[in-house]
Parts: sequence; structure tokens; C-alpha cells
Amino acid sequence: MAYDLKIVGGEIVDGTGAARYRGDVGIKDGKVVALGKAPDTAERTIDAGGQVVAPGFVDIHTHYDAQVLWDPMLTISPWHGVTTVVVGNCGFGIAPTRPEHRGLILRTLERVEAMSLAALEAGIGPDWPFVTFPEYMDAVAARPLGINVAVMLGHTPLRLSVMGEEATERAARPDEIATMKRLAAEAMEVGAVGFATSVSKVHIGYGGRPVPSRLAGFDEMLEIADAVGRSGHGIIQYNVGRDPRWEEYEALHAKSGRPLVWTALLAGSLGPNSHRPQLARAGEQIARGLPIYPQGACRPIQIEFDFHSPVVFDTWASFAAAREAPDDASRRAVYADPAFRARVKRQADGRGPDDDVFMGKELEGDTRRAAFWTYVITKAKDPSLVERELVDVARERGKHSVDLMLDLALEDLDTRVRASQLNFVENEVREIIKDPNVVIGLGDGGAHLSQLCDACYSTHLLGHWVREDGALTLEQAVHRLTGATAALFGLIDRGRLAVGLPADIVVFDPATVGASPLERVNDLPAGADRLIAHPRGIQAVIVNGRPLPPPGQVPDRPSGRLLRQRRTA
Repeated sequence: MAYDLKIVGGEIVDGTGAARYRGDVGIKDGKVVALGKAPDTAERTIDAGGQVVAPGFVDIHTHYDAQVLWDPMLTISPWHGVTTVVVGNCGFGIAPTRPEHRGLILRTLERVEAMSLAALEAGIGPDWPFVTFPEYMDAVAARPLGINVAVMLGHTPLRLSVMGEEATERAARPDEIATMKRLAAEAMEVGAVGFATSVSKVHIGYGGRPVPSRLAGFDEMLEIADAVGRSGHGIIQYNVGRDPRWEEYEALHAKSGRPLVWTALLAGSLGPNSHRPQLARAGEQIARGLPIYPQGACRPIQIEFDFHSPVVFDTWASFAAAREAPDDASRRAVYADPAFRARVKRQADGRGPDDDVFMGKELEGDTRRAAFWTYVITKAKDPSLVERELVDVARERGKHSVDLMLDLALEDLDTRVRASQLNFVENEVREIIKDPNVVIGLGDGGAHLSQLCDACYSTHLLGHWVREDGALTLEQAVHRLTGATAALFGLIDRGRLAVGLPADIVVFDPATVGASPLERVNDLPAGADRLIAHPRGIQAVIVNGRPLPPPGQVPDRPSGRLLRQRRTA
């Protein structure tokens, strides 16, 4: 037969973990029809000499639920070899949403996922093409998708749709739980790949209230898990922040019979080397045959923030007055207040109350305080300060770092600082990602766009942890980015190169693959800004048999699909 596309002379890494081999790939009608040897002619040929040919990467932790409605290319994920994303993570989807709750869900996303409200409103527009979850799925399916999208039902919109604003205030009544369970069953019936929820203490929504899922009783979670289980497919994604809930993981799995992935296992989350007992406990559960997996990250968790919304201090008790200030003028007054500064200094110096997110444990507060002394200025009225550490500039000026930071804020609330939060101790991160039980993810594509950019984690993993560090072999890393994640989320025809499967493929140069330094651009709706990272070493990204154009361009015939999951057991 004549192929539509042929990739020749590459090192094939098939996503299963098996050893690489040199060969060709023949593609016809969107599927792989020849692997290893592809002798027939083709309309188009890609020379992959010296390159790796692998399955397209499967990013299981994104927040493109809203962005897909205005950016069906889901940038920047495909730039970095991703051909399939899972949305709805942490329970922060946008469906189901009644018309009267649209403003509330958008303001919740603005606060908890640091999404620009102006961008959300301009991007989605006034006439949302859905109310129910099935209608949202149809709306996504109708978009000219650049890559594949799978959707989890989010607990936050589910609660809001049933309880209204009271979802942020109280536990649900039995009749409300029954309605949520029915809607969850409906979502699974139309192809949701799972259910996602969060109890993380850092997930604070509109008006400083906890996000709705944090108000849910565990009985509510169990009933929804039962609906997922009865569907015969799907996964449960449980964001617990830095507070592992081992017994709850097992209870949710027992109720549903489905795999569970919990977020997140990060270096330093509970103090130095706190990942080790967590890895051991997770390994013990898996050894008992329980499909309960921790999700980790291969990049340091770094956030750029300004002083209109200093989100990194959400977990500092001493910063409460600034958090609660109703407007910028009030916030300026707080920053200038000597008593406020004294409280922040006491906490930064380790003489104040522990960070409230850390549950009063001294080592955990020490981790956050230690990070403060590494903060880097990324924007200031004085350009000579850019990319300098606060502590160094403060020392030069004879000031405490807290005073310097707040003085810069008073000069300009647009001053930006880059804060290392977690996962920045390389030896600890190495131990985490080398553990085969850890699901590598937390790319967070679509969220925190003005604060961070980790949607490039796939190329970072290959460049830093494979080529530069050697923590993983190429085969191991590709498996963790493809076959492992696809199988866990029930995406049974993705994540592998095999004859008969859809041709989702990435071709990259192992000698140069990586992520470029972050840069800030203003390309969101309403002119909102975001951080992006350009790829290095990516030669081709192919989605369902069709190559994508270079970053920044849109394909003539987009070939991405909504991946609806059906009963498999």
C-alpha cells in the first residue's frame, strides 16, 4: 500500500519500556500500519536519522477546561511533544455549570488557578455552548482540536451546579448527594475518564472561601466514587495537597474498584526527605495489589507573583491582612504597616507561627521559610535588580529582606518575584522520579499562566533527567510519559507505537531535546499575559497521522479528538 506518511531511519522507542531499535514507521488513515520495516512509498516522508521516534506524550494533569474553547491547539503542550491531555484535574472543571453560576465558577478559577478573569470572560464569551456535562463534552468534540482531549468530571462545578453558592459553605444534604451521584453517572456514561476532587488547604476560591470540594463530607466522595465504579471505567484523581490520606485512598478505591492517583508527592512538602516515608507507604499499598499511585513532578515548583495578588503567601499566617485587603489601596496600606512587617519578619525568621498549610509541624514550616531566602526579583522599577536574589539586594542596602520586598511592592505593585516553593532539592526529586510507582505529571497546563509554566515538563524530563543527569534511561522516561500514563487513565489505544493504533507520534533529537527558559507574552484573550517555554529538539509532532505545524501556527486540518472512555470491565 502507499502510506500517507512515512518516518524513516529513526530510533524507535515504543512506549512500553522495551529497548529502542532502528526502524521505519508507516502511517495510513491516521493509524500505524507498518513498524520496523515500512517498504512502501509515501505521500510524505520524514527523515528521522539520529532522532528518536516515540509515542506522543500523554499529559494527565492539565487545566485546559476553559482554554480549549478559545485555543483548541491547547498551547503550549503540543510544542513539547504532547498529543493527549487530560483536563478536569483537582476538580476544577467548568461543567456542569448553570447560567446563574458562570460568574462564580470563573471567579473561582481566577482565584484558585490564577487564571485571568478578563481572559476567561473574553475567551469563553457571553454565550456558553453548554450547561450540562454531556453538552460540554459535545462542545469540546465540536472544536477543531489540535491534539486529543480526555475529560474528568470536576467536583467543584458538580457541587456548584447542585448546591449553588452554598457549595462553598456547607456539607451536602442526602438528596443533594443523590443528585451529584446521578450527574456523575451521567458524566461517566458520556465518556468522562474519571472524577477529580481536592481537599488541599491551598485551594482557596472566590472571596477567600475554600473551593466547594473542600466542604464535601467523605460520605459524599464515596457516593460519587460508587458512581464511577458502576460505570466500569475511569479513575479517581484526589488532590490532598501536602497531607497524605492513606486510609481514604483505600476507601475510595474499595468503593469504586477503580485506580486512584493522588496529588502530590513533592520534595520538601513535609520537610527535608519527607518523600521517603511517603514512597515507602505508597509502595506498600501497591505491593498489596492496590492501584493507588502518587503523582509527582520533575521540575521545581516555582511561582512568579506580583503584589496585587501575592499568592505564595496564602499559607503564611502573618500575611492574612494582605490576603484579606479588598483592593490595591488597602493592600498598599498593609504593606506599609510596621506591625504587619514585624509579623512577616518573625515568620520569615522562624520566630512566628508555623505556616498554616503545614499543620503546625516545625520541619514543614522550615521548608517554606528556607525557600523565602531564595526568592528572585524578576521585575522591578530598577531594572538592575532583575534576576537578583532578594537577600543579596537587602544585604547591600542594609535592610531585612522582608522590608526590601515590601518597599519594592510599594514602589510598584507590578513588581514580580520568583519563588521556589517545593521540589527544588535535586537529590530528593531524583529519588522521587526514579521510583516506578510515581506517576510523573503536574504540568498544570492552562493554569497559573502568569505565574508558572510547567507544561514543558516532558522535554525537561528528557533533557535534564535523561541526558544530563542520567536518572532515567530514555526508554524509562518515554514509558513514563506515554504508555504508563495512558494505561493508568484507561486510554488503551494511546501511549504506544504498535500496528493498528492511532499514529500519535513525536520525533525528537535526544542530544538537544529540552525546554527553553521561560518568557512572558501577552497572547491570551483580552491581552492577558502568560509565561511560556519554547521547545528544543522537537522535530515533528503527529496527531492521528497528521503532522502539526511549527509552534504558533494552526493546522489546515486539525486532527485532535475528544477521547470518550467507555466501559472496559
